[in-house]
Amino acid sequence: MKKILFILVVWGGILQSNNTTAQSVDSLNFIDVDVQKNAAIYQLAMQFNDPSVARMALYNLLFFSNNQSAVLDSLAYMYYEMNQMPSVALVTRENLKINPDNQVALELGAIAFNQLGAKDQALENYEKLFLKNNDSRTLYQIAFMQYELKRYTESSTSVDILLKRTDIDELKMRFSKLDKSQQEVSMRAAVLNLQGLIAQGKNDIPKAKELFLEALKVAPGFELAQVNLSKAGK
Repeated sequence: MKKILFILVVWGGILQSNNTTAQSVDSLNFIDVDVQKNAAIYQLAMQFNDPSVARMALYNLLFFSNNQSAVLDSLAYMYYEMNQMPSVALVTRENLKINPDNQVALELGAIAFNQLGAKDQALENYEKLFLKNNDSRTLYQIAFMQYELKRYTESSTSVDILLKRTDIDELKMRFSKLDKSQQEVSMRAAVLNLQGLIAQGKNDIPKAKELFLEALKVAPGFELAQVNLSKAGK
């Protein structure tokens, strides 16, 4: 997700939605002027890297805009960039009351709930999101979260579905290395590594080692799989 997406949503979609609202002439003019003013302030504040002013402009827009969902998207994304996950969770939860099909709110909410340790809520968001976007990356998040919650049978089912998808050979995933740098590997390698973790969770150590080795065949030098292989059975 890119900042410009949210700037355009606020600057374009919000203004358009307000212009179609049935209001008295005086009221309509006041609302239009206020919306345009705050949208312009938001755009300039983002350009000048002043998040506090941009955030206040968004709060002002919530009072007059008919496209509250778009404003809340921008507000949630801003809190996300500031790593204020409690605020992200609260804003996205409110947004989903307005528009339960909002994919931006579902994804940002899932990320926030996960970081806050509310993994059941995060998983619920990802499951709802997957029903809408059918994205392999979302399904991977579901599978991994199911593993973390020790729902191994469900996680295995999600992994089996992923392994049948051809796009996992093209998609890339990033993982942190021991030296804090990032390593990019194919999603297939990541899924095989996850499958190994599931087997390990079921105490099937020989199968886990086999799967970690498979992940390394797909992505030689995949450090996380190497670490998991070295720890398997210890």
